[in-house]
Amino acid sequence: MTTVPPSLLRITVTVTIASLSLATASVAAADDKTACVASYERSQTLRKEHHLRKAREELRSCSRNVCPVLVRSDCVTWLDEVQGALPSVAIRASKDGADVASVRVVEDGEMVATKLDGTSLEVEPGEHAFRFETDGAPPIALTLVIHEHEKDRVVPVVFASPHGDGAHDADGTTSGEETTTSRPIPIGVWVLGGVGVAGLATFGILGGVGKSKESSLRSTCSPSCSSSSIDTVRGEYIGADVAVGIGAAGLVSAAVWYLLRPTRSESGEPPAASVPQVGMAPRPGGGVLQWNGSF
Repeated sequence: MTTVPPSLLRITVTVTIASLSLATASVAAADDKTACVASYERSQTLRKEHHLRKAREELRSCSRNVCPVLVRSDCVTWLDEVQGALPSVAIRASKDGADVASVRVVEDGEMVATKLDGTSLEVEPGEHAFRFETDGAPPIALTLVIHEHEKDRVVPVVFASPHGDGAHDADGTTSGEETTTSRPIPIGVWVLGGVGVAGLATFGILGGVGKSKESSLRSTCSPSCSSSSIDTVRGEYIGADVAVGIGAAGLVSAAVWYLLRPTRSESGEPPAASVPQVGMAPRPGGGVLQWNGSF
């Protein structure tokens, strides 16, 4: 039986361990390289699908020092680009005039924050449904369209207690606020109506006078009446035509203005309304009705 010297045994064991370590390191390096390449490829697919947060994680994986130089170089460059394109929103919540931090933020059905700490929330580009909740106030739901490279977009959220003035959403409108509205008759409706009535009354008077003078001329001097007498009768009729036109225009304008009068809220001013403009332009033998307005 041959006895192995202890020194030779130690050398053999050392060499064996070193060989195993080298083999293990080689396998690990191969696995790292495979993982780097896989992350490299997945990151590009995720970027095209606008999943920037997931793409960033893959790019961080392929930017490690264990990755091949060419892969790592591209991933580092793309990581900066994705970070720059990833949008974020800054939620500013208040209730009854005071800032509120205890706000729960739900994005597309997923709770993304249970408290506001003053930092921005990163979101994927695209349309998102947000819901903001705080104790003692109705929740507020918003739909926001977030664009790439949009950083720290301020989203004001105004809560109100159930007995307050109502909660305001991000565009400043009030939700849950009850208001009483009315449609008062503008003074212009009465003015135009008066003009219309006066015009029709003038038409009746001038028409009657003209008819009376015409009958008188027919019975006294027809067919050889003087030009001045005929012009007088013609003037009465022209005046009657103009008066009836003005009267009709006034009444029509009053009716249109009445129908289109704005709604007034007790808590605000009525919207601006265009005022119909009516006129009568004289023409030989009568007049032309002119209307300026919008429906």
